[in-house]
Amino acid sequence: MKIPSSITTLLLSALLLCQPPADCTAADSSDRPGWWLENGICFAGHWEPLIFRVRRGPIPTGYLRRYEYEHSPEAVRGLKTAGVNMVITHFYKGLGMEYEAGELAYTEKLARHCRENGMKVGAYIGSTLFNETLYAEKPESRDWVQLDEKREPVNYSSSQYFRDRADCTLPGYREHIKGIVTTAIEDYGMDLIHFDNISSMFEFRAGTTENIRHRFREYLEQTYTAEERREILGFSELELITPPRLERGAMEPVYDPLAQEWTRFRVAALTDYVRELSEHIKALDPEVVMETNPLGLAGSNRAYTNGLYHPSLLEHTDIFWSEDPDHARYYPSENRLLSKIRSYKLARRFGNAMFSYSNNRLDLVEAMAFNLMCLGDVGFRIIRDTPEDMDLDDSYRYYYTPEDTLDDNDRAELSELIHFFHDNKKLFRGLETIADVGVMRDFESMTFGGWTPFLNTIQAEQVLIQNRVPFTLLFDRDWERLERWKVVVLASQENLSDHEIARLKEYVERGGALAVVGSTGTYDERRRQRGSRDSFSRLLGLGAAPAGKEKSLHVNLGAGRVFFLAGFTDHPSVRKSTAQVHPDNWYLPLNWEEFLEGLRWCGGGSFSMEIETRPHVVAAHYKQGKSLQCHLLNYWPERPVRHIPVVFDHQGGEPARVLLHTPGRAPVELTPGPYRGRWSVIVPELVLYSIVTID
Repeated sequence: MKIPSSITTLLLSALLLCQPPADCTAADSSDRPGWWLENGICFAGHWEPLIFRVRRGPIPTGYLRRYEYEHSPEAVRGLKTAGVNMVITHFYKGLGMEYEAGELAYTEKLARHCRENGMKVGAYIGSTLFNETLYAEKPESRDWVQLDEKREPVNYSSSQYFRDRADCTLPGYREHIKGIVTTAIEDYGMDLIHFDNISSMFEFRAGTTENIRHRFREYLEQTYTAEERREILGFSELELITPPRLERGAMEPVYDPLAQEWTRFRVAALTDYVRELSEHIKALDPEVVMETNPLGLAGSNRAYTNGLYHPSLLEHTDIFWSEDPDHARYYPSENRLLSKIRSYKLARRFGNAMFSYSNNRLDLVEAMAFNLMCLGDVGFRIIRDTPEDMDLDDSYRYYYTPEDTLDDNDRAELSELIHFFHDNKKLFRGLETIADVGVMRDFESMTFGGWTPFLNTIQAEQVLIQNRVPFTLLFDRDWERLERWKVVVLASQENLSDHEIARLKEYVERGGALAVVGSTGTYDERRRQRGSRDSFSRLLGLGAAPAGKEKSLHVNLGAGRVFFLAGFTDHPSVRKSTAQVHPDNWYLPLNWEEFLEGLRWCGGGSFSMEIETRPHVVAAHYKQGKSLQCHLLNYWPERPVRHIPVVFDHQGGEPARVLLHTPGRAPVELTPGPYRGRWSVIVPELVLYSIVTID
């Protein structure tokens, strides 16, 4: 079968040419299902059917009693009382629709109870093939299996050897999944479809089936002319080309041109699969939410290892999942702050919300502040009055630490926060992100540059997060729209094309500003080294690069500015070149103040909103019509922070009204005052979470 021409077209559009949202700092939600953006989501995840729980293990004694309770009207009423307004439940795990028919009776019952209580219902659809059941029920499904380099089925995991991974490029598999989607929407009236395991559907080792090899060769033939193939590979013949054998290990630069193309092919193929599912859902009912699980931005090179590139996928989704180990935490002795802020900013850039496990108060308010009308998954464990000796807390044993185990006081506090969101939805609707600064995550640099671009980009973002600088994330789609941001950060974005550097030069000459860190532009887009290390600065029109390891340089160019920092100085606890830049490495660089001052110089001395306070306080900055908002979060709530100045620009003179909104308290009016040609208010105290609204 010939590869669909859409694969090649999709590759170019997804990686280079896709149009950004109408306002690059705002969530483009005009075509999203209205119920979610109007009412918001706080949900409980409940996707494992009993047949799978028993097969996987472990399960508690009395599991049948517990399973019955989970599908009971009492459980649903308990969720509603806590503030939950949606349940995502089991629909198809992958054993086969006949094998799971008994579970669907429970699904129908739970869905009915939810709707009787005014709650939405989502359907879980898995991607794997259960080799102990599905192959008997549907014999043709044996041909959908991915094979590894030993021609063995690629399993979901070593412990779940009974689940094989599927080849999502095959029409038969796609029609199988689309048929299940049709049943979920038309027969069960589902409001959301959750596709699991997207993050692991097309790993680098899945290239030994003849179907995938054929499609890869055809992709190379359709994407490049014979002359272009000779330039890339050294020859143009493709008959004997097979996907490269890659190994999982430390995050290293990718010089092999075939490995680069294998990555691009997988990105395009996986995106095409998600696109087809999305179009199928929207054709059936445009109000059904399309949601997948590609995970978030947590320091892994998922384009290379998994064929997963968020900017391509999120064009076709409404919501995505993060199950990454970056839950909200602050480590005072290290001044290390963990958060999902990067992933929330990614979601907003593409008009998506993000699902995550809101295990505690800090997780919940982080979602409230940064997410798009969504508080995440609070689980059935939030139910306060459960039958005796029934512990629903252990259902989340994979996703939280022992300190996140809930007692009744915790449940009451979480419920109070959830109801604050529901009671004040007008504060959260229609928010437009304020972003003076854009941090570039160039595809070729992040995917083929190895450890350094990932670490340095995360370090730059960490400085901005812990100093409350208004920023967003930039991707390849933004090269033609750099003028929308006051400052663009390039932290070791090494693999830049001549065209991209020319765009940077044009942007600066017209009044933009660059903050450049490390070896940015050392290579071209195919990881071919330029003539000298300062070629990037020469192409910018600046001559030689700054010399000396500790040097920085401030340069005026045309109407704009360029700040060079030779490199970040790593915290001693940062490990060197592991398989991912794990959150354990998310320390501020030791020279973070020098970087921040250079960034401030780039921006003309100030940012549009500034909050001077402790490094464990973060901020989300928004416009809402003509009003401004500043959401403040204290990641060390045991240490309340007092007298926080919020400095801001305000069109039209003195603000008419400034209010401080805090969960559990009545709004408090704050008095604005002039401050160095701007305006300022003082937040008297921040314990956990407050919102400043400026009219």
